[in-house]
Amino acid sequence: MSMRTNFIACAALLCCSVAFAQTPEQVFLNANALYQQGKVAEARAAYESILKNGYVSGELYYNLGNACYRNGDIGRAILNYERALRLIPNDEDLRHNLQLMNLMITDRIEPTPRLFIWEYWDAFAGAITLDAATWIGYGLFILTLVAVALFLTVRQFLLRKVAFVTGLVSLLLLFLAAGVFAEKLSAVTRTDDAIVMARVVNVKNSPDARSSDAFVLHAGVKVRVVDTVAGWLKVRLADGKIGWVEGASLEQI
Repeated sequence: MSMRTNFIACAALLCCSVAFAQTPEQVFLNANALYQQGKVAEARAAYESILKNGYVSGELYYNLGNACYRNGDIGRAILNYERALRLIPNDEDLRHNLQLMNLMITDRIEPTPRLFIWEYWDAFAGAITLDAATWIGYGLFILTLVAVALFLTVRQFLLRKVAFVTGLVSLLLLFLAAGVFAEKLSAVTRTDDAIVMARVVNVKNSPDARSSDAFVLHAGVKVRVVDTVAGWLKVRLADGKIGWVEGASLEQI
């Protein structure tokens, strides 16, 4: 699996360099060299040391995911790929690697069918980054204001008509961009998605170790946490199944 070699430093380097004998960028590059030399465990430890000192990036999570995969830790590889996906959502290599990892999971969970219109929406929204949605929305907002101003100030019928149509279309597109922005922001900031870390988890029907088993999950499965009770997490799968697991068996994306 390919490595990411560029490392966005900027101000974060100044914040983190005090805690390092080397800067985070140097540690990152050294970790890449260790990985390429086949010293995967050492590379993984180096990537994790950067995270422990407060620096995150999509490339860092991506490379750590690769190292975890090479170590045979599928659950943590998926966790780091998912974290990278929130920061670099349009990276094709990352999406490819994540798809491969999901094929290696023991459990086969088929998502609940959705209306076709939502499939089109997901495809449309998935092609736009959060930054792009922000700038598109800003541009459409300015265009709408200009169109309204022209409609209110010009006297020529043709120009007023053009301004009205332009303003109406740009306003509709602005609402669309706002919807994409809201979805992207939710995907980046949400805290209820998690990955199963334990090799095997017996999901219970209630938050009690003596409760009957509802079903079994294995490392790498993505779940959504919908409730918490005394260290137990109520999770929902993509296929709609619901059950309770101990919090230590999951890790938040």
